[in-house]
Amino acid sequence: MKSWPVGGTLLVFLGFGALTVLVTYPFVLEMGWALPSDLGDPLLNAWILAWDADRIRHGFQGLWDAPNFYPYLGTLTYSEHFLGVTPFSTPVQWLSGNPVLAYNVVFLFSYVLAGAGMYWLAASITGSRLAGLVAGVAFAFLPYRVAAVPHLHVLTFGWMPIGLLALHRYFDSGSRLALFSFVVVFLFQGLSSFHFLYFFTLPASVVVIAGLIRSTRHRVRQVLELVVASALILVVLAPVALAYYQTHREQGLVRSRSAIVHYSADVVSYGQVSSKLRFWGNRLEQGPAERELFPGLILATFAVGSLVIGFLPARMNSMKVTASHRSAIRVYGLIGLLAFIFSLGPEPKAFGQVLMSSGPYDWLLAVIPGLDGIRVVARFAVVVYLALSVLTAIGLAALLTRVSRIATVPLVLVLAAGVLGEGYPGPLRAASLETITDTDKHAAYEWLKISAPGAVLELPLGRQERLSDYYNIRYQFATLQHGHPVVNGFSGYQTPLFRYLNEPGSPVSDLDHMGYFLEGLRSLGVRYVVVNASLYGNRSDAIATIQAIQKQADQLITVMEFGTTTVFWLAGWDESPGTVRENLYQIPITGDQVTTSHRYDWWFQAVDGNQDTRWLTGDRQTGKEWIEVSFDKPQDVALVGLGIANRSLGDYPRELVVESVDPQGVVHTLYDGGVMAQLLRSLVKNDKMPPNKFWIPIDIALTPNKTQTLRIRQTSHTRTWYWSIHEFSLWSRPSM
Repeated sequence: MKSWPVGGTLLVFLGFGALTVLVTYPFVLEMGWALPSDLGDPLLNAWILAWDADRIRHGFQGLWDAPNFYPYLGTLTYSEHFLGVTPFSTPVQWLSGNPVLAYNVVFLFSYVLAGAGMYWLAASITGSRLAGLVAGVAFAFLPYRVAAVPHLHVLTFGWMPIGLLALHRYFDSGSRLALFSFVVVFLFQGLSSFHFLYFFTLPASVVVIAGLIRSTRHRVRQVLELVVASALILVVLAPVALAYYQTHREQGLVRSRSAIVHYSADVVSYGQVSSKLRFWGNRLEQGPAERELFPGLILATFAVGSLVIGFLPARMNSMKVTASHRSAIRVYGLIGLLAFIFSLGPEPKAFGQVLMSSGPYDWLLAVIPGLDGIRVVARFAVVVYLALSVLTAIGLAALLTRVSRIATVPLVLVLAAGVLGEGYPGPLRAASLETITDTDKHAAYEWLKISAPGAVLELPLGRQERLSDYYNIRYQFATLQHGHPVVNGFSGYQTPLFRYLNEPGSPVSDLDHMGYFLEGLRSLGVRYVVVNASLYGNRSDAIATIQAIQKQADQLITVMEFGTTTVFWLAGWDESPGTVRENLYQIPITGDQVTTSHRYDWWFQAVDGNQDTRWLTGDRQTGKEWIEVSFDKPQDVALVGLGIANRSLGDYPRELVVESVDPQGVVHTLYDGGVMAQLLRSLVKNDKMPPNKFWIPIDIALTPNKTQTLRIRQTSHTRTWYWSIHEFSLWSRPSM
């Protein structure tokens, strides 16, 4: 292993910086007001970096409780935190106040870091700066980068070669400073991307094992030092891991096995490219999203050549390859092979055919905590590229020893230009931030900025899978301007509340019962509803929504109009004491005590203790649905429990009247109104249940009574939805 070529650090950075500007041109001219690719993930990540910078200013207070997906806490853990990137973006953010510029600086820096890091690693292994240059250019400007442009956490992989270089230096010299450098670099890499926190562990482990095998005299000392280094990494990562673990445990935020399989590579993926590539886009098969993994012909050719010369017996090999080079070829060949296998995911495939029903990646999922939070296993290909880049440098260095000095530089320049051309997409497409702002919304946000605290819901919601509109990331990004938390959010995960508001049975679109929906929002602490008429596909829908809210004058403090944007300031919520089940006794109910207006033959499913079964009317709500329960002796019914499951949330009763018939036959109204406040509050309280399996209790608290017969009537209507009850219960006060 040669010495670390640090003397030309600045020159290396400047060189790769110039190449980055050239390859991405004219993006450098748009950095202050446009984002690469689109306004989806790049805008999300710009928002995260701005939030991180703000929290650093406040001593990291409330870091994880980002102002999206209100009223949930820990919402930053729904996405990458980018703490490893923040040290580079924060100064730009503080000095410029421009989150777009701050994001773009680190976006371009990711190219420079990858190129410089690989240059140093390859030059150190081969002893050839020219070979290192080609490897650095190849690693920095991979064809893969074209498809990965929207994903900053995927692009920020340049710490890996620097970390491996530090490990090599440690085993070569025994320098504890080199080992500490590895620790620092590993932390930067791990805190920049969860993918590479896990994936970088593979090449680091292979290099460590190889180093320990070669070491004989100092192996015990090195093992102890490596244990200390690992412990230091774990200590630093522990607070971050704990935050994500809590969210993982409480909300079940894991990727399904089917999703992981879907986003795993196929063997053929390494021959597929993005259609955006200028040279290869029309010459090779285009792959599905996240699985366009072609490494480039030059990189693959030289890497294969290195493997050949590394494993052929010396007597059959005309290339002059040193023992250290042969060792490096075997180490990085193994790294590349393992990364390739793992990139195929739990069910390795070749040309669409399953090779194994349970592959090696399944073994990792079984033993490594948190790995099931990573969906796109195909991104393991970046480690394959790292290995190929090092192998290419070794092969090129061997070739250069057989080339005349006059031809050396031209050959290197041709190869560098070739790998640049293979990964060149043409002018980098950028999305202007001006397309998501206008004077109306700006004025509305400025008004919110000076208004009383309280959460905001912005409409229309827009479904997250409709990436053409990106409504919710627009609203989320606007928190940087007005400073209020928003119910809206944009991330790889969604909260139960936000998911419900986006479903077909959402109260957002139930304009006939808008009053109850506003009550529900107010009960959660939402103080403002912003209606952006310009974002509705049909303007009549916007007008209808605005009019439906305006009709609820008793729930509004004021209405502010800013052109096409209307802000409704909701009245506060008067918290009632309510009733909790823990202080009550459940009233036993038998089938002969109950009569129903619809499907009595299904009633037992509401009291069978199985949350997956339900009683339902079997027809849309018309206002004529009822349940009646008779008691042997009078009861003080304190609470009616109407449990509903996630799959049928749209079947909530639109309006309820609960009546008590006392022993003298006198009817008393105990409750008259909607249940939206109870439903939304219960939905939030029950967010700790796994997605798609949680059960939402709609608890109706009743005033003291002496009831012989209890009547529960649904008195409103819907166009589509049934009335469903998954679990029905009645509760009495202790005094009775």
